[in-house]
Formats: sequence, C-alpha cells, structure tokens
Amino acid sequence: MNECDAFLDALASDRLEAAHRTHARTCPVCAPLLPEASGAVSPAALSLDEVHRRALQALRTTPARPWARDAAMLALLQGAIALGVTVTLGTGNWNSPGAHRTALALVGAALLGTVTLGSILALAPGRRRPRALLWLVPVVPLLLVLSGNGVHTATTMGAALPCALTVVLTAVVPLAVGLALLRGMALDAARTVALALCAAATGLFALHWHCRDGSGAHLLAYHALPWVALALLAIPIRRALPTRSHVP
Repeated sequence: MNECDAFLDALASDRLEAAHRTHARTCPVCAPLLPEASGAVSPAALSLDEVHRRALQALRTTPARPWARDAAMLALLQGAIALGVTVTLGTGNWNSPGAHRTALALVGAALLGTVTLGSILALAPGRRRPRALLWLVPVVPLLLVLSGNGVHTATTMGAALPCALTVVLTAVVPLAVGLALLRGMALDAARTVALALCAAATGLFALHWHCRDGSGAHLLAYHALPWVALALLAIPIRRALPTRSHVP
C-alpha cells in the first residue's frame, strides 16, 4: 500500500495521523481531501459523501491519462513481437501433413485479436471490459486443444520445455511495458491479469504456428499453463510497483 492508499484509508475511517497529513499537504491528489482544506470540516465530521465529493473534484482537476494512445502503442508492440517471433520460429505446425488448417487459422486470428485488441480493452477506463477478458482463461486453452492435431511428438520434458520458455521469454517485454502503463491507473487485480493474459498471448500465437505437438496434454501443460502462470505472477509484481495515479 502506498502513501496515497494509506491516506485514503485513514480518511475514510477518521484515523488521520500526522504522517498522513504531512503526505497530503505535498500531494496534489490528496491535498484537496484534507479536512482543513475547506477550513470548516473537522475529521470527525467529515462524511463519506464529502470524501466522495472531494475525490471527484480532485479527479476532475487531474489531467486525464492518454489511455487510448498508450493502448494503441502497446497493441502495436505486442503484435509486432508476436509476428516477429512467429517468423523467427517458423510455421512448422502449419506446414505439417496432419495440420487442421481451418481450425489453425481461426484460432490464430483469435490469438492475434487477444494480443492486439485485448490489450486495448484491458487498458480501457472502467472495470467491465477488463473483467470480461478473464473469460480468456477457460476459452483460450479450449481453443488450443480443439485446433491441435492430436499428435504427441515431444515425448520428454527436455523436448517440451522450450515451448514453455518461449511463452515466458516472449512475454517479458510486453508484460514489462504493460505493467509500467498500469502504474498510471488505480490498482486493480482483474485489470492486471487481463493485461498480462494479452501480453503473454504473444508467445502462444508464435507457438500456435510452430509447435508440431498437437496433443492436449502438451498444449495445456507447456502452452496454456505458463500463460496463466504469468498472468497470476503479474499481480504481486503490480502491487510492488508504485502507483502514479488512482484514476480507475
């Protein structure tokens, strides 16, 4: 919890201490919420309605973040990384004799949409659209299995592990950029997971065209599981980062 969060919690529970007041006097967001800012309201008499009114006033006077520009840049970055890694790894799965090309093409389009449009929705103001992206957790693994050829070729962990490493390493840059952008928004675990799912889908997209092992066990354990693990790991990382703005 950063100093702004601590101040707001103390203000809402009428437990303002000297440290909270010292922070608020130097913070452009918290300063308007200080009881003495109005010159008439004591901490004990400050109601939640008054806190809400002052918070809205502070938000109105705080410059809005350019979320659309940031989201578009992130979508372009993730799309470029996904396509670049795909070209680097090759399209062995697409060219294999047992490939279900129609299913591969449809699921590939869905993954590319997740990488690009999904990141835009994850950064959009409000809470409804980021939470809708959490449906990707059950849907994407199902799509991966349905588009697989059912052939198990990576019979050892050593042969299968590069797929998991690809998912992790490909997501490093998109996830780092996404978490940096989330610092300009209020802390929201659902939004963090949604953005991380879209960032980590860059590796899923590349493996979708490259990996010849289309068995359900391999796709779930070495493609989908690292993807979900990265999304969950993003929550404590985001909590550890300082928040620049509490705009939702």
